Amino acid sequence: MEKNIFLKKLTAFIVITLFIAASFIPSISGNSIEYGEKLSIKSQKYMNVQEDVVVTCYTFGMPGEPSKEIEIPQHEAEYLLDKIKELNFEVAYNPSSAKTQQLQDEIVDLADGYGLLPTGLSKSKVKEHLVHSFTPQIPREGILPLPQNKASEFLCTFVSTGSGGVLPIIALPRLIPILMIPIPRLFMRWKAQEAMTSCGGLRSGTGFIAYGQQKGVALGFWGLGFTFSLPPFIGVYGLVGYALFATVTAEEIVFFPPNSPPEISQIDPHDGEINVPLSLSELRFQIFDYDGDLMSYTVTTTPDIGSGNGNLKPDGVYSIPINDLTYDKIYRWTVEVEDGKDIVQKEFTFFTESKPPFDPFDEGWQYRKQIIIDYTKVDGELNDFPVLVSITDTDLRDKTQDDGDDILFMDGSGVATKLYHEIEYFDSSTGELVAWVRMPTLSSAVDTELFIYYGNPSCGDEQIPEKVWDSNYAGVWHLDETSGNHYDSTSFNNHGTPHFSPSENQDSAGKILGADYFDGDMDYIYLGNDPILDGSSVTVTHWIRYTAVPSSLSLTINDYTGCNGDWGVTSVQILSNGSILGRVSNGRGNGNVNVYSPDALNTGNWIFIATTYDNIQKIIKLYVNDELVDESTWGDNLAHQNDVGWYIGAVAAYFDDSYWPHGPFCFEGYIDEVHILKINRNSEWISTEYNNQNDPSSFMSIGPEEPAP
Repeated sequence: MEKNIFLKKLTAFIVITLFIAASFIPSISGNSIEYGEKLSIKSQKYMNVQEDVVVTCYTFGMPGEPSKEIEIPQHEAEYLLDKIKELNFEVAYNPSSAKTQQLQDEIVDLADGYGLLPTGLSKSKVKEHLVHSFTPQIPREGILPLPQNKASEFLCTFVSTGSGGVLPIIALPRLIPILMIPIPRLFMRWKAQEAMTSCGGLRSGTGFIAYGQQKGVALGFWGLGFTFSLPPFIGVYGLVGYALFATVTAEEIVFFPPNSPPEISQIDPHDGEINVPLSLSELRFQIFDYDGDLMSYTVTTTPDIGSGNGNLKPDGVYSIPINDLTYDKIYRWTVEVEDGKDIVQKEFTFFTESKPPFDPFDEGWQYRKQIIIDYTKVDGELNDFPVLVSITDTDLRDKTQDDGDDILFMDGSGVATKLYHEIEYFDSSTGELVAWVRMPTLSSAVDTELFIYYGNPSCGDEQIPEKVWDSNYAGVWHLDETSGNHYDSTSFNNHGTPHFSPSENQDSAGKILGADYFDGDMDYIYLGNDPILDGSSVTVTHWIRYTAVPSSLSLTINDYTGCNGDWGVTSVQILSNGSILGRVSNGRGNGNVNVYSPDALNTGNWIFIATTYDNIQKIIKLYVNDELVDESTWGDNLAHQNDVGWYIGAVAAYFDDSYWPHGPFCFEGYIDEVHILKINRNSEWISTEYNNQNDPSSFMSIGPEEPAP
């Protein structure tokens, strides 16, 4: 009785010791060499086929002698190694398939034919020990490379081939002597400079292939091992068999079947939510993994109102605490979730509630001026209109913060409501200010007034660009950046990527501050691939000043596939006679409508262009400056080309010499202030927009400075 208890304790101690020893027991490895590509599963020719090489065969968990070493012709050694590599790849796909078993049998037959099997071990005995009794439970699918460098499997087929040392094996006593099955007699740890290791789970139905430089541990391996003295390598090895457990760390790992990435849903507050109360105390989200993997998440916020993380969590709803929310602010929060294989990251936004009416003089502002918008410049009653304020004022120069953060717009004097604004430019040395202010209403019957406050040294940034441009705007690009991304001022963040000749300074004097210059030879700006305009009405507005009439036509704003006449959504073109063309399409070249301006336009002048489409009445219109020059009907819906995206200044695809003759489809001149909307703006809006942007000084007047009481 006591003896049996002692044996059980001893067995448990040995197993535990083996696991702990994985980090300490050295492998047998020789000098290694580096070469950059993965081992091919196809035959590799290492040296002259006439030479003989030394091959050693090892047996693990089988009766007979543990190893045998002989010399065989080099081409036969190569053929044996190639078979092992072929099995290496097949194992991760189908560890229990007939092909896997056939390849195993072929390797044993080759080893026996070459006289490699150790004394006392027949090929039938080897095959008997290499047959497993497990059945995969999960059907296999395709492959998916994943950004992970560690993997493991239990109860798996195991094949490894590589270079970097002699066979890295440490033989230990049998793990569980009382079981009458092929019992592993070794603990194995390998380290190779270049290798490919495959494991196929016999129960799990999963598997992986590890490539490149790697190290690993196999606990309980039985099968065959080979070493080949194939120059120029100092040791090439191959292993074929089964392991109770194998774990590998490698440069690249491919998993089978593909992993289902985590999903993020049930966001609270929901993405883009407005008027979120300052009392909000937490951000909530749900994570889900179709495979049932445990997940880890990290949440960050900008500006920083809190963060959090969780490790190895099941499906569920989680939250992080937040604090210090302020009025009229946009907050972005990012949720990153990983399941050990895939990483999913999503960004969400929300806007806090507007500040209740207040008197800026009571909160630290020292000065204000009245701004009066001339009603005769407004063509109709308009709501949520972004008004351009462009002034140079020495009072702003002398009394504001250097970055203009304390500039504030209100809809009245005294206790009033804050107006959303975006500062496109402020120069503290001159007092030049270019800002956009969202006016709740503009009247064509009476003047509209607002007030600009300044002179508060202790306040933070008062502008909220994303709220100036409401949800009807898909993108607003001011095009006054001197380099880098061309930022979208809306909450959609469809930032433009410029592509200009390196020697060019594309930023030039524009209609409103800076503009981009396009040289007519492959200059363009890519605006992204947001499908937000699919099926909707649309308005595209911008200013252009072209310096040369194109030889055929050029495109200023477009979503165009560049193949078989397939036009997407809308485009604005300049024709060879100087006329302007507006075009709307379903994205497949059917039902296009061309709308031309009646007269050629002179080069050298800034021109305001608007193309609109109403998907209810099916009418497209072209405006030049403040005039409707033509309109036509078209009976289809828009269809954004998701594989192309929006471009400024050039055709939207196929930038290659064979299709594109360098010039005819590229705009030559200046483009400024591009706005794309998913709504059909009426003529009153277009006319007012032109009046405001063409001459801001006549659109409004600025009153004298009023100091705080």
